[in-house]
Amino acid sequence: MTELKEIYEKVSSLISYEDFLAKVEERKEALGGLCDDEMCARLVLSDLGVSSTERESVVIGSIDENSGNITFNAKVLSVYEPREFNRADGTIGRVVSAMVGDATGKIRVSVWDSKVDAVENGEIKAGANVTVSGYTKRGLNGAEVHVGNNGAFALCAEEVDYEVPMRMVGDIKDGMNDITVLGKVLDLGQVKTFTKKDGGEGRVSNMTIGDSTGTIRVSMWDDKSRLAEELNIGESVKIQNAYSKLNNFSQKVEISLGNSGVVEVLDAAVEYEQKFISISEVADGMNGVNISGVILDISDVRAFSRKDGTEGTIGTFTIGDPTGKIRVSLWDDKTVYLDEFDFGESVDILNAYSRMNNFSQTVELNVGSRGNVVASNKEILYQEKLDKINDILPGRAYSVQGRVLEIGDLREFERDDGTQSSVSNIELEDDTGTIRVSLWGEHAGLVNDIQIGMTIRISDAFSKFGMNEEIELSAGNKTRIALL
Repeated sequence: MTELKEIYEKVSSLISYEDFLAKVEERKEALGGLCDDEMCARLVLSDLGVSSTERESVVIGSIDENSGNITFNAKVLSVYEPREFNRADGTIGRVVSAMVGDATGKIRVSVWDSKVDAVENGEIKAGANVTVSGYTKRGLNGAEVHVGNNGAFALCAEEVDYEVPMRMVGDIKDGMNDITVLGKVLDLGQVKTFTKKDGGEGRVSNMTIGDSTGTIRVSMWDDKSRLAEELNIGESVKIQNAYSKLNNFSQKVEISLGNSGVVEVLDAAVEYEQKFISISEVADGMNGVNISGVILDISDVRAFSRKDGTEGTIGTFTIGDPTGKIRVSLWDDKTVYLDEFDFGESVDILNAYSRMNNFSQTVELNVGSRGNVVASNKEILYQEKLDKINDILPGRAYSVQGRVLEIGDLREFERDDGTQSSVSNIELEDDTGTIRVSLWGEHAGLVNDIQIGMTIRISDAFSKFGMNEEIELSAGNKTRIALL
């Protein structure tokens, strides 16, 4: 019996002594009594994935794809959903994957068939200490350990130390794996479906998180996409087992969460302070722009077709601060903000990007899938900056104030698409010169409300060459006109 107890010590973390003796008896009966107790005990060790010869337990940091059969203790970091599959012989197999770690690193473990029971019944879950006995092979991201029916994936009494290597958002680079990062949720997108290369349906959602070093976009794929509906803006989260890659369109590094990814809501808040700039500081080609302003005008939402045949929507508003004003375009699902805010309200534009409008030759802001618009608690003052008539050049938007010199007739006409519209003209004068202003659409009826000598202010009218190659202003749907 002393020999049996010495053999049992090698598997004491895997099985109780009573169960061990029972398995020895099962072995003896199966072999018809042809094997003595010691030999049957060594066969039970083999059944449990432990060599009957002396072998020291290894640490994860020493494991590579050529390590062969190994045994080690580790802490379970995350467990994925078990799944079933059909073998070539028609039988059903089971497999579950887990990430485990010790003080030297972490590694992926795939557990097969009967060894899955401990996960399915809840005995082994994240945070548990386990003994792993299996064989190594090359996986997608380096060495992996596989545990078959002769291996072991069982609770152990030893407390295993594992310190999660945290990364700051600003330190995340392209091509990283096994990323753990803390961040504050700044924006959440809708779940979208798409067709995969194999013809199946995929799902994805996005969120933006930030910490004291910056912001980053997080893409959540398939089952993880539902997190966009479960999380809330302003919550702090811990993201584990993510990987990073460069977005070829934005040229910015992003985080992706697949089946192995984990998102946990934290009780403690992650420090994040958004850095804002003034409107006058916005230049072409900027990303991650945070800016505050008061809404000066709001447009209707219109639909359009992209080059790939998909449908999109766009709407715009103009905001101003003490340094100037800027046009903001909101794309697709972000157009809902046009209904949430009104003229004169102050807003914060978050994570926008700037582009030059080739038609107006002015820089504009865009709020896309990563951007957000929220009510601002700042008190924002805006003073319209007026241009002198003598300084107006063709091809730009201007705001002028002047005295009415002439008033033309109101004319109606038919557009190319068959709809009716109207136009009228006035002559405007300031202390530097005079200019003709064409009033289109709803502005055309202004000629019925004004008189010669009255002072008016016209904001965001576009300049161009008109009759006799003279510069004139065109007041369209983005123009605002005030009688003073």
